[in-house]
Amino acid sequence: MTNMQIQVSARNVRKTYGKTEALKNATLDIYKGEILALLGPNGAGKTTLIKILATLIAKDSGQVEVLGLDLDKHERDIRYLFGYVGQDSERSAYARLTAIENLRFFGFLRGLSRTRIENQIEKLATDLDFQPNLNKQFMHLSGGQKQAVVIMRALLHDPPVVYLDEPTKGLDPIIAKKTRAFLKQYAHEEGKTLLLTTHILSEVEQLADRVALINTGEIEIVASPQSLKAAVGAREFVEVQGDALPQSTIDKILASESVLFSMTHESNWVSFGVTDLLSGTEAIINVLKQDDVYAMLRQRTVSLEDAFLHHIGRLEDSFDR
Repeated sequence: MTNMQIQVSARNVRKTYGKTEALKNATLDIYKGEILALLGPNGAGKTTLIKILATLIAKDSGQVEVLGLDLDKHERDIRYLFGYVGQDSERSAYARLTAIENLRFFGFLRGLSRTRIENQIEKLATDLDFQPNLNKQFMHLSGGQKQAVVIMRALLHDPPVVYLDEPTKGLDPIIAKKTRAFLKQYAHEEGKTLLLTTHILSEVEQLADRVALINTGEIEIVASPQSLKAAVGAREFVEVQGDALPQSTIDKILASESVLFSMTHESNWVSFGVTDLLSGTEAIINVLKQDDVYAMLRQRTVSLEDAFLHHIGRLEDSFDR
């Protein structure tokens, strides 16, 4: 982060849909030059919050400020200060226009001069390696290319704040990697503030300076990925297939000096946090031999999903990796 200047602030934001409480007093600060990821499973409230910040839906209560402007008082002014990338790229541009025609059209709608539009298109197309596709009709672009057009559209007016709702959803790995590299450079080198929603763990690891863990509409902790994982208490896990593991054997494993704790990582695996991989594995194998238990073992490092479970204590739905 370039400094600790707050660009976006949300305080006790609440939103309901009928009897469903989508957001419960959500509170969040986002700083200049920062990429902050809203990490949570499907249905956690990520899209609802980002749409409220992007003035697409109204909150029930709470306060939102963008660059010091109150959303309730300055909604029109705030709309010029951010770019928004939603999930529906198919409907975010005109199918029969070329990519460059779409970008020029939306640039003019923004009130940008022709020179500024052309300069921005050239810059963004270069950054995203998109020049060969500028003159293709939008309807003939691949999914990843369409998403690139949507991202360029959002950045044409060079906004200080950008909201991205699952920006790499459905993209092939190569295009997704290119997009993430561009977004990281855009935030850190140009001092922009990015808020992205995702349930993809690898994306958070690669992009986020800080992570807000959200589940069932509540944001319970915001910290760096490293801090979140360190709080779990172990860097490595030895996992044992749980359906073959008696509780008495689990208790003996937990009594081992090199085993710190256990947690359920997947429904049929028990994860044991260990002091180090070698001694922890050895201790677990010795107990399994003593109890004449035959079970599969595997090893892994601590993940953000572990951090989510550690801090939130529950997981209503799974993440993508």
